[in-house]
Amino acid sequence: MIESLSPRILGDISAALSLWDEMPDHVSGLPQSVAWVRNWHEHANADCFIAALYEAETPVLLLPLEMVKSGAIRLARFPGGTHANCNFPVLARGAAGGIGPSAVRALARAIHAARPDIDVLLLPRQVGRLDGITNPLLHLDKTLNPNPVLSASLSCGFDAVLERSNAKRKRKKHRQHARRYEEAGGYRILTASSADEATQMLDRFFAMKAERFARTGITDVFADAGVRAFFRSLFGEAAGKKPASFELKALEVAGILRAVIGKSYWLDDLTVEFGGIAEDDLVSASPGEFLFFEDIMQACRDGIAIYSFGIGDEPYKRDWCDRVEPLYDSMAGFTLTGRAHVAAYRARNAAAAAIKNNAQLWTAAKKLRGLLGGRHRS
Repeated sequence: MIESLSPRILGDISAALSLWDEMPDHVSGLPQSVAWVRNWHEHANADCFIAALYEAETPVLLLPLEMVKSGAIRLARFPGGTHANCNFPVLARGAAGGIGPSAVRALARAIHAARPDIDVLLLPRQVGRLDGITNPLLHLDKTLNPNPVLSASLSCGFDAVLERSNAKRKRKKHRQHARRYEEAGGYRILTASSADEATQMLDRFFAMKAERFARTGITDVFADAGVRAFFRSLFGEAAGKKPASFELKALEVAGILRAVIGKSYWLDDLTVEFGGIAEDDLVSASPGEFLFFEDIMQACRDGIAIYSFGIGDEPYKRDWCDRVEPLYDSMAGFTLTGRAHVAAYRARNAAAAAIKNNAQLWTAAKKLRGLLGGRHRS
């Protein structure tokens, strides 16, 4: 272990973002990248700060955080909230093995000392390892997140990927859906190459999700104006640039966008950050499934090693995937209220896992959620 690590809390985000450049050989999760943190701070939440560990005057770990209120609780979490998945701190590779439990606990104490208004540090949906390096934040109290990450390895080629789940059926359906799109007026697969095109795709996506969330009784996590501005800026500034970092792709049929996905490229892998479909006259032609087929085929041509569908377990993901990666939530309660929140959070995670691991209970829960959502709208 490195014995001389000292914690620092940095409140000036604009100045602190330059620290990434002081760690040229580092690894981090995508939501801990400069582009993500900067855009979230500028558009979604001004109350962001960096908790850091230093060896002498050299940063070896950077933990971007935001403060939010959840009811009566004030908590520190990764910037991005529920949109931040597969989290991992900014970590100097050379120091990774030297950051032990005492240093991570000292960092948590420093957060509490600098921000006594915060009740709890809650760091959800973290990967245990990234690029061969173990996540030191898991030295804190942790629990398994009920939602895993599903992904498909592509190095075997597209034909072999298809064979994982009834290749003949997939190809037949894809041809049938293509014919329906041609009969409806023709189709195109589009990639946003400018900020204006990115905004157009995102606005269409926001409308799709708002309609679906309202129908199913789920809170619309894209409804907030700051969140929408964040995604417009994040994907807009990356549109058309190479190498790709954040990219939007859409299926257009008869001049109308019927499916949209937002993707990120990180450490040579591809992750679908979000996706949506129009529930209109062509919904029975599975526009989302069609777009994924096309995009995975292109990813194989481009030499992408891993195609991740991101957090959450759904049947359409299982159709493609051969990899399941667990995610972890780590936490530290700073106040009596915060410690009670940690206990409740752990219990809620356990209950959610039990429901999702039981097919009948999970189906019933989703039906109940839809019924309650319909009642609230009536």
